[in-house]
Amino acid sequence: MPESLRRVAAGQFSLGTAEEVRACLEVEDGRPYIALEVCRRTAEGEVAPSGRGLRFPATLLPELKRLVQHVEECLIREGFSDDFQDLAQLRAEREVAFAHPSEREFARLLDFYRIPWEYEPRTFPIQWDAQGNVVESFTPDFYLPEQDLYIELTTRKQSLVTKKNRKLRLFRQHYPEVKLKVFYGKDYRRLLQKYGVQVDTK
Repeated sequence: MPESLRRVAAGQFSLGTAEEVRACLEVEDGRPYIALEVCRRTAEGEVAPSGRGLRFPATLLPELKRLVQHVEECLIREGFSDDFQDLAQLRAEREVAFAHPSEREFARLLDFYRIPWEYEPRTFPIQWDAQGNVVESFTPDFYLPEQDLYIELTTRKQSLVTKKNRKLRLFRQHYPEVKLKVFYGKDYRRLLQKYGVQVDTK
């Protein structure tokens, strides 16, 4: 393992008696990557890499989540799901996993005014390495299809806002044609007060 590479085990699951999939967080030159690797079990019970695997920047994690969601929806449509009869049942029983309470309240506000929305529907690459691999990306919180507008809520502490502003600059540089509205903490609280909504924006 190169000196600049640090690996942290994140989990695993069994493919059967002979193989398992292991997930690791790899940090190389200060950048996080997600590594998925198929490993073989030896007769002595040891686990050895098989040479089959996948490694991608952790910034693309939202894309992996969406991919798994699409696979689950495909299984349901094709009649292979043991948990759901159709997509309507899936969506009725499974709530959106919002990353912050402010996002949940914003979604409720949109629902109240019957404004269609999608949560984190797209990830935009914003920085690449010399080989053209994505090393940083930006995923807006909401998309309003009727307005063709992305919404980003930035209500967290200042240190995170500073990082977010850097991403926003890169996003606007690479995607000037994409409409994006950013609500900072003060703007967001003013919006909620206007519509009589109370929310914890810590």
